Amino acid sequence: MKTFNLLVGGTSKNLPDDWQEYRGEWIGVDRGALNLLKADKQGSIALGDFDSVDSKELDQIEAGFKEVVKLNPIKDDTDTESGVQFVLERDPKAHIRVFGISGGRLDHLLANVLMVLQDRFRMYAEQIELIDRQNNITFYNSGKHTIDKIEGYKYLSFIPLTQIDALTLDDEKYQLHNEMVPNARAFVSNEFIGNKATVYLSNGLVAVIQSKD
Repeated sequence: MKTFNLLVGGTSKNLPDDWQEYRGEWIGVDRGALNLLKADKQGSIALGDFDSVDSKELDQIEAGFKEVVKLNPIKDDTDTESGVQFVLERDPKAHIRVFGISGGRLDHLLANVLMVLQDRFRMYAEQIELIDRQNNITFYNSGKHTIDKIEGYKYLSFIPLTQIDALTLDDEKYQLHNEMVPNARAFVSNEFIGNKATVYLSNGLVAVIQSKD
């Protein structure tokens, strides 16, 4: 599975300290393209409507990337959605990491989380990972899943994006047994006991958030 890293717009203070160490092909989304250039991080593609950059900055982007994909500013998608769609059209099996998911703005965070509910993304939800300085968000459809604890993260939260008929988490401090979870009710489960957690889901889609203090 090939990995694509999307660096979206926003300030670098919202990025993990080690963001440059992640391997994979880098794509700069809107102002994220400028952040890649400033960090001397080799990116292959810049994509966005670039309505938040001036003409000088756009010239820098066009000179610094092998491929520049310009989107119409008048569109229904966010630039991040367009970036995820772009990758999936090129490689439907790709693992996609989106860095800087909040950009410091709550509306950006919510838009990126709820993106996976769209019909065109939902079947790919488990291939999408959202990362900022404090949170790592992955998505799971029904079935049994093993969640590996990420170094430096402490808390494990489950945010149902649809109704979950049954949710079981029986190997952590606060256990859940065949819980029926209404849509949009949050279970902030606890701290990890070990380095893995096993969750069983029935008929639903859930966002799993690992968080730091």
